[in-house]
Amino acid sequence: MYDVKIVNGLIIDGTGNPGYAADVGIVGDQIIAIGDLSDATSRETIDASGKVVAPGFVDMHTHSDLAVLFDPLTNSKIFDGVTTEVVGNCGIGVAPVSEANRQLLIDYLGTRMIGNLPVTIELKWESMAEYLDYIRQHPPALNVCALLAQGAVRIAVMGFDKQAPTNRQLSEMKALVAAGLAEGAVGFSSGLIYMPGEFSTTDELAELAKEIGPYQGFYVSHIRNESEGVFDALEEALTIGEKAGVPVHVSHLKVAGQSVWGRSPELLARIDKANQDGVETTFDLYPYTSGMTGLTACMPPWAFEGGVEKLLTRLADAEIRAKIVADVETGITGWQNLFKAAGGWENITITTVNSQANKHLEGKTIRQIADLQGKDPYNTVFDLLIAEKGKVLIVLLLMAEDDLINILRHPMSMIGSDGMSVSTEGVMSFGMPHPRAFGTRARVLARYVREKKVLSLEEAVKKMSYMPAWRLGLPKRGLLRVGYYADAVVFDPDEVRDNAVYSDPKQYSSGFEYVVVNGKVVLANGMHQKVFNGRVITRKGQ
Repeated sequence: MYDVKIVNGLIIDGTGNPGYAADVGIVGDQIIAIGDLSDATSRETIDASGKVVAPGFVDMHTHSDLAVLFDPLTNSKIFDGVTTEVVGNCGIGVAPVSEANRQLLIDYLGTRMIGNLPVTIELKWESMAEYLDYIRQHPPALNVCALLAQGAVRIAVMGFDKQAPTNRQLSEMKALVAAGLAEGAVGFSSGLIYMPGEFSTTDELAELAKEIGPYQGFYVSHIRNESEGVFDALEEALTIGEKAGVPVHVSHLKVAGQSVWGRSPELLARIDKANQDGVETTFDLYPYTSGMTGLTACMPPWAFEGGVEKLLTRLADAEIRAKIVADVETGITGWQNLFKAAGGWENITITTVNSQANKHLEGKTIRQIADLQGKDPYNTVFDLLIAEKGKVLIVLLLMAEDDLINILRHPMSMIGSDGMSVSTEGVMSFGMPHPRAFGTRARVLARYVREKKVLSLEEAVKKMSYMPAWRLGLPKRGLLRVGYYADAVVFDPDEVRDNAVYSDPKQYSSGFEYVVVNGKVVLANGMHQKVFNGRVITRKGQ
């Protein structure tokens, strides 16, 4: 007697090997049989005739650190076939928390993706262990796997001090990194275009990354520059991995901005060489040509010293505004200038604000808003940041599709949405999220498998299941195999489609009919069952 039996489907098992016809038998939270199970009985049977049965997808790069708690349904991910989310990316995280700098961290999160929520942010924990326990006590519909965020570590010890850490501060940060990995984080992330990551030197990051090794973790980075300085920034990440003796993973790899479009083969060649030289290097990407971030990320790094309140005070000063304009126009060595990378104000769209007074600006470009208000674009940006207390999200054109395809095809690539779990209703339905929060997996399967034939179905499934699970070191996850945990998705390869678009992003993907998380059916016939069977997953497994 099986608890769940999936019958008559085409098994795409996550290895990249050709699919085959078979049934899947589940007892409890594990797969215990794959083969002809037609004579076996089960409490629940899923007929997958004409459908693909694949491992549940692992979203390698998300910012759902708080979203999984505010809305445990995690609708946009469940309807897109995701069974595991990886949080703590880009050096942006919710643990550790020091009491002295708690408010600094909360204010900072309010300017980033995971904090721009229409609710009061409360961090009811101090350590990574306490955060993960809090999720265990309030389980979402899918699994959660956490990275330890360098930004949270540095804020806990140093706040937003741009100076190099003292020996004592460095020792305190190293201890926090070691503790976070020991308590369940699977790796250590940095976001070097964000504060306070941008204040951190290569040597500082390498010293912290050395604490990863004993826990078999890896270093993952939103590198310091993805535009003109992308090659130097990649070199820095590889240097950190080499010095620390740990694998390197690059977040949402891209060549951003027209000045570097077409150079993805050079970037990939450098990654190939790193792997040949013994620095194990992987990367993820999202299948869209526009990115999303906070508008504060467009400010020069010096403007953020001291935290969000200091930034807002500076933005009110006419002389400082003039200095920011000059720095944006002329550039700062080593700084990724997002205004320039986007190629113009008309390519930067305001997607989310908090105040009702400015809601009418959502969906408009900065150029359109400036014209509407009769201001120049710079003062439009400064005034909006002040009015919204820094909590403004933007979508900006960054990439050429040919480069995206080159990166997608590479054997070391895997898929991450870079978006948190959101919804069409309730607290997580705020603003205009990037379509990737709703449609990343469906877009890979529809556009890049079925339509453009960039990947085979088997390759795509591998990049969304086994590859992330392998990189994260998750035991018995990412494959449909006897003895593995029963995370699975059933979808129609001819009908699966991403429906979310930039102008109307809050639309669930179609074609995903069943999602199973740890042996429980969470999505059935395209309907969420309001089953909350997700777990915290660590390298120690479940």
